[in-house]
Amino acid sequence: MMVDGGHVFYMGKEASLLVVDLSTRKTYTEPIEPKIQRMFYGGLGLNTWLLYHHTSPETDPLGPDNIVLISPGLLTGTNAPASPRVEVTTKSPLTGLLGTGNAGGHWGPKLKKAGISTIMIKGSAAQPVTLVINEGEVSFKHAKSLWGRDTYVTTDKLVEELGRDYSVMAIGPAGENLVKFAAPVFDKQHIPGRCHAGAVLGSKKLKAIAVKGLTTLKPQDAQAYEGAVAHCESRIRSYLGWKARAKAGSMGTIGTNEEGVDYEDIAAPYLKRGEPGVYCPCMMEPLYGCSLQTDIKDGPYAGTEVACAGLTLYSGTASRYGVSLPAAYHVRELCQRYGMDMFGPFSYAINLYEKGIITADDTGFKLAHGDDEALMRLLGMVANRIGFGDLLAEGSAAAGEALGEEARKYVQTVKGLELMVRDPQTSLKGNEFTSLSILTNPRGGDDLKGTHAVSNYPGLAKWAQKLGISMDDYSRWLLDWLDMPHEFKKSVFGDPPNISEPDQVLMTIWYNNLSSVYNSLGLCMFASSAAEALGPTSMAMLYSAATGINTTPEEIMRTGERVFNLMRLYITREGVTKDDDQWPRSLYEEAPSKGTRISAVETENNLKRYYQLRGWDMGTGKPLAQTLKRLNLAT
Repeated sequence: MMVDGGHVFYMGKEASLLVVDLSTRKTYTEPIEPKIQRMFYGGLGLNTWLLYHHTSPETDPLGPDNIVLISPGLLTGTNAPASPRVEVTTKSPLTGLLGTGNAGGHWGPKLKKAGISTIMIKGSAAQPVTLVINEGEVSFKHAKSLWGRDTYVTTDKLVEELGRDYSVMAIGPAGENLVKFAAPVFDKQHIPGRCHAGAVLGSKKLKAIAVKGLTTLKPQDAQAYEGAVAHCESRIRSYLGWKARAKAGSMGTIGTNEEGVDYEDIAAPYLKRGEPGVYCPCMMEPLYGCSLQTDIKDGPYAGTEVACAGLTLYSGTASRYGVSLPAAYHVRELCQRYGMDMFGPFSYAINLYEKGIITADDTGFKLAHGDDEALMRLLGMVANRIGFGDLLAEGSAAAGEALGEEARKYVQTVKGLELMVRDPQTSLKGNEFTSLSILTNPRGGDDLKGTHAVSNYPGLAKWAQKLGISMDDYSRWLLDWLDMPHEFKKSVFGDPPNISEPDQVLMTIWYNNLSSVYNSLGLCMFASSAAEALGPTSMAMLYSAATGINTTPEEIMRTGERVFNLMRLYITREGVTKDDDQWPRSLYEEAPSKGTRISAVETENNLKRYYQLRGWDMGTGKPLAQTLKRLNLAT
């Protein structure tokens, strides 16, 4: 079957939805209404709208009626900087709520250049299949020989067979075995880890989607678009914090460890610079550290293959499990090969073992904090549902229910999704905006749909301290740099402004909305939340020139607000209430070894104010009728 490719940016014509019915092995395209495109853009926004209208509370996440939506952002595939992102969304088999995650790389741009705006996968195949999209031509291939292979091997084999112009999204053993937190992997290195679509694709017997797309996408106003791109590139290059990331990416901004060693010096021996485009087709690769690759020459983890290796994700993983940095990289590689969220119930199992709630009789081996060999073995057991791993494959909430009352006490989830943050009682003390962002995240468990990567304030940023910038100079720079409306900026920082004590509830709402819009446009959080380089002014310039539809920074942020509220509307329809916007009970009741218990009163007060400012019902947590009407979500 052929879909309409064309040489005009898709917002200049009808966007194309490719529907793949695996039960009948038929594919067809449907137009997406221009009104829907204008209201939700692409990526996260479009996926949320489609999921809301094509699933219901009765939809079985692992049944044929569930759908998987894969949508590049509206700007993905153009030459806008930091715009290679793609969103994967489904009804989560782990939580029964919203499963959605974002990934970069070359796959999303190639899908757009193949003339396809979004893919909806439904039904279930009788035998394993691979979907091949070649410049708009869609076909099926048998995938029986690939079933059981990890994502790295699957990707290499398909590229070898089809050609190097193809990008591959694949599931691994975790998805095939219906591990509830399994996720697809794009070109071996990009995983929308918290979408849980790997298990859904496994239930549908869809092993991979290989995409080739080479068509040039043309904006409606080419001259204005080039000007907008130049403006955005200048903003990105002008960010002062890049100097602190020169050697080790974002790990270079951490500072020293407990022994007084700079983390930059710890990480640098295991890193090398890759070629341009090794991770994403993006100008930020050498700036943020995305082009850094692992270069482990000795020891048990020599040859580990991980890109974008300068993230604090890896230093955090090393700390979480008490293992070396090379071991943390290997955890990432194994999770990518298996195709599963690396923030699954693994630390939960270790915690239960150390508390004596489970023993070696349950696991089959000792499972202690700091034992990297045991950790790697546990990952394999979960991905393949072997022994105790079969229980953990259901997620820590389900495992806790099965193991009894003592085990349930230590489940660390919000809305059924494992917390990414380690030891929140200590690490989030005084950090109200991250706490609120986690609690109100529509998918639960983390702040990636909100304040994640926000690190330029409150106070003097670590990278600024490292570069020797004074508080006064930094404050002046930050207030001038932030792309916020003047009056809103005054509301956040006060008048006169104090960047050390911003209004953290307002901050949370701002970044909830901002992340929703850049995930719909296909822009990277590193350019927006981390560097604060691409805000609503830049986004409005890009959108207006690309589509020929003039918009404003205010309307850009209203679109983000609309998307976030639609996600909230979806999860409340699925049964979420205000009571689900809470920390695990143990964090309120038990004092940690460091820090203090989380205050239930403070949490409740912050949530009440957040709900009030959002226009949500104070009792149920649902968006109020007037809020839906204001955002054009009432019908």
